[in-house]
Amino acid sequence: MSLHHTPFGLLNLYREGEGLIRPNDQQLNAELRGLGLLDDVVRMATSWGREVCPKSGNTQLVAALDGFELRIDVVKTVEGFLLVRDPHLEVNIFRGRNRTVGTVERVCVLYNQNHPECAIADALVSLVLLGEANWPEEATPHTLRDFAEAAQIEQMARRLKLGKIQLTLEDLEEIADIREALELGIPQAAVDMLCAFCRRCYACKGMDIDAVKRYTAPLFDEIPRNAVVAYGLSPSHPSDLLFLPDFATGQ
Repeated sequence: MSLHHTPFGLLNLYREGEGLIRPNDQQLNAELRGLGLLDDVVRMATSWGREVCPKSGNTQLVAALDGFELRIDVVKTVEGFLLVRDPHLEVNIFRGRNRTVGTVERVCVLYNQNHPECAIADALVSLVLLGEANWPEEATPHTLRDFAEAAQIEQMARRLKLGKIQLTLEDLEEIADIREALELGIPQAAVDMLCAFCRRCYACKGMDIDAVKRYTAPLFDEIPRNAVVAYGLSPSHPSDLLFLPDFATGQ
């Protein structure tokens, strides 16, 4: 048994105890090669960072969102696999914007043992690449569903340039309905639905009117101007005039 320096900290295989397995050279070399590949992937990644664990001194991988952090303890994962054949990846989700009052949840993510000759470090590479692909639903473990949904919402907000609006899955579905109305050739229905979204941002999300107008402007820009103007002449709710672009209300 031995100690091995890796890009993520010290791999400690120098242990004695009942139930411990002594990995052979082939297994150890496979893990070390996998950790080298993981290091290369993380260097190029945009959705992952590194953070040193104050307890172990090893480097963890961190994917951070507003209100969430997903952390992978790379070294602990590999040690558990080599020493006791534990197939679990050491993954935790931190919830809460204030880490001192948030929660920590150990997430069950299993290494696929259909190919036992593969290193568990390869499974870590796959998990990091899932994050880089923004957690596609068909490939992401169901235990990471909450984090994956939060990541997709954040990416959608960036793509739509909706600024500080805290989007929910309901919001995304509503935006999809607005775009579907445009594709179906009923732009005034799209304006009606978008104004309903604006009202909800104001009433339920605590945003002021100027902020709602500013952050929904990119969505109004997707709708033909004449449809927005026509809606302004006969809105479904009088308050909708507060959220329409200035050109539709003569301001």
